[in-house]
Amino acid sequence: MRVGIVAEQLRQKIPGGIGTYTTGLLRGLVELDDGSLDVVAITSRAPADDPLVGLGVEVVASALGHRSMVQLWEWGLGRPRGDYDVLHLTSMAGPLSGGGPLTTVMVHDLAWRTHPELTTSRGARWHEAGLKRAERSAKAIITPSPEVAAMLVDDGVAPERVAVIGEGSDHLPSADHEAAASLLAQHLVTGPFLLTVSTLEPRKNLARLVEAHGAAHGAGEIPLIIVGPAGWGPDVDAPPGVVLAGAQRGSVLAALYERCAAFVYVPLAEGFGLPPLEAMAHGAAVIASSTVPSVRTAPDVVLVDPHDTEALASALAVAMHDTVSDERRARARGFAGRHRWRDVAAEHRALWERLS
Repeated sequence: MRVGIVAEQLRQKIPGGIGTYTTGLLRGLVELDDGSLDVVAITSRAPADDPLVGLGVEVVASALGHRSMVQLWEWGLGRPRGDYDVLHLTSMAGPLSGGGPLTTVMVHDLAWRTHPELTTSRGARWHEAGLKRAERSAKAIITPSPEVAAMLVDDGVAPERVAVIGEGSDHLPSADHEAAASLLAQHLVTGPFLLTVSTLEPRKNLARLVEAHGAAHGAGEIPLIIVGPAGWGPDVDAPPGVVLAGAQRGSVLAALYERCAAFVYVPLAEGFGLPPLEAMAHGAAVIASSTVPSVRTAPDVVLVDPHDTEALASALAVAMHDTVSDERRARARGFAGRHRWRDVAAEHRALWERLS
């Protein structure tokens, strides 16, 4: 089976969670291949430092840049050269004009519909048009959670065309504690800290998290570290006790997960939620909003209403003075360990074989 994976998200300045899904899926497909699977990554023009190099897959890159490539796809053009049994779009950016190979699309969330105030009008229009193309042309739509699947069915997609496949947690490299210690020292963090990881944008609810941290007892003693690149929307305030650490490489992030007193992730809307699952893979205690499907059934996770600042502050105050036992860390790692990219890839492959 020759499978083309549209990996265009890895050409974006901020690949985000979709980029993590794309990379994890590609690695999982390579890992489980028994010689009967030919995986090709399809993208626009490759940069000098191509993140796809070293993944073990063939890369078919267009001579066109990202913007031009996506525009062609929106016009129903730009079919990838070569023969494919399956074409899988890791987001709604990709060739979806009907005809050609069996096509599947991953729809990560419908946040532009459920929370239109949390995206730009241009972004909402792009996502809506992409969803309509997927509903018309894809053989199947994959989504990472039952909640998103139910919304797609409510939108008129036949249930048999919707598949729920979760995501993995085993993608970060080994922890670089020396680099993490250097980062903490740079920001004058010498003791316990709370950690959150996300792109800085309104959907991630960071303003409320900062407010709740300020209201929690001992906020000045136990800082909140925010890791992630700037996205869009108003700047995130960093009052005393809050550290904006910017984007960090995976090995540093793994070490921060292992060192933090608790990991906090309270978005207003979420299709799946990779960061808390990553954190649990490294033994972290987790506070998450009730909107996050990935850890809703996980042991020991504290779930809060992302709109309730007082409840969030109370949860933070407890975490600031709690000691995470070795048993609790083991349970967290055990839960995350049941989410492997190899298994995610196997579910994709089984779906493609069933549809063929």
